[in-house]
Amino acid sequence: MAKSGTKIHRYNFFYTLLKRYQLLVFHLFYKRVEVVGKENIPVGSPIIFTPNHQNALMDALIVLDTAGMNPVFMARADIFKKPALRKVLNFLKMLPAYRRRDGNEELNKNDETFDICHEILKDCHSVCLMPEGSHGHHRRLRPLFKGTFRMAFRAQEEFGHQHPVKIVPVGLDFKHYQKIHQDLLVIYGQPIEVSEYMEMYKENPPRAVNALKDRLSDEMKSVIIHIENGESYSLFQDLRHIYNSPFRHPKSSLYQRFLADQEMIRVLEQRLISSPEPIRRLSNQVEEYMSGLQALNLRNWVIEQNGFSLFRILLQSFVLLLTFPVFVAGLIGNGLPYAIPMKMSEKVKDPQFKSSFRFALAMFIFLIYYLLVVSVLAIVVKPVWISLMVLGCMLITGYIALNYSFSFKKLVAAIRFRILNGRGDKRLARLKELYKEIIRTMEEITEFKTS
Repeated sequence: MAKSGTKIHRYNFFYTLLKRYQLLVFHLFYKRVEVVGKENIPVGSPIIFTPNHQNALMDALIVLDTAGMNPVFMARADIFKKPALRKVLNFLKMLPAYRRRDGNEELNKNDETFDICHEILKDCHSVCLMPEGSHGHHRRLRPLFKGTFRMAFRAQEEFGHQHPVKIVPVGLDFKHYQKIHQDLLVIYGQPIEVSEYMEMYKENPPRAVNALKDRLSDEMKSVIIHIENGESYSLFQDLRHIYNSPFRHPKSSLYQRFLADQEMIRVLEQRLISSPEPIRRLSNQVEEYMSGLQALNLRNWVIEQNGFSLFRILLQSFVLLLTFPVFVAGLIGNGLPYAIPMKMSEKVKDPQFKSSFRFALAMFIFLIYYLLVVSVLAIVVKPVWISLMVLGCMLITGYIALNYSFSFKKLVAAIRFRILNGRGDKRLARLKELYKEIIRTMEEITEFKTS
């Protein structure tokens, strides 16, 4: 582990080089990344970033890639046990955070980590830690650990008015945790001034810690999807996809969709208390609807859009047929390094680690693969620029092939829907009717008309 006084946060050329490459992979890994509230990040102040923790190591990478800074991260201590890995993690600006499950003796080692964080903050740099401790797959904020606030107060107590410590809540909203090429929304909330709680801290430290903890909890809930009710969690989560689309503009921003989700959940939770009967009826409808979709291997968007028109099916089929050679070229050039991380990630037991595993492995494998291809071509083919041109073609066709596969899957679903609809399939007819019933029920509950 890094010793106290190590300038882990200082500029490192090789770290910067790696970050540039990682940032490129990051923007290829996600389909769309939308960042809101970046102007809330203070300049020239000690900052503690506190994102919600739902997607393992990806959560830290997202802050790294969107904050415009190089924060030092705190990660679970058990991954620092091997000396070689410890050096690599320190190079990646990561420090161990010991938890109660690691044992009381190990907990004392947090003092050394906090000492290093203290130096980082003193130099007006940033630290990123997950106040929830461990990650969880449910879209709700879990109880916050007090270590974050003790570190903040300790730093503010020494810095005084010279360096006001600020805690910046970060909300991460993934369309899907494990799948690649998905949408990602990142929200930086209003910074919390730790100095506002210092008088209380001097009089009663535990009270001040709890007050700051409650404040951060409220601020974090405002920048994430927080579904409080455990019994209705699946219902509310399903309705984010079933109901919100009809009354949101198709081209609305991810943030506008996020706000619509928050408002819908707020209304549903209120009605669950004041008038639970419509919610129970709605729950039965949604449960039957989701089961029906699974049985027919369909997605909600097909029902919502009533499939594709015949003209669109023909046009999209023609475009895919025309671009098929490009897809094949992309598949041949990139299939192997793409398939390896996807296949190996199936062995990862924790679903929340799949995305992190795929990302890290793909970063390494694609780099080695491309270097080998260019090196071999440079030896066989002259001049060298031809090898670089081939590499560029591999990158472009690989990206096209990825999008081609998604378009193909949507087209197959649309054709399947049209065939079932043409046959008068009773299961599909029931799904279409259920969809209308869900929309009508939601209109009654939310008092919002989609038409």
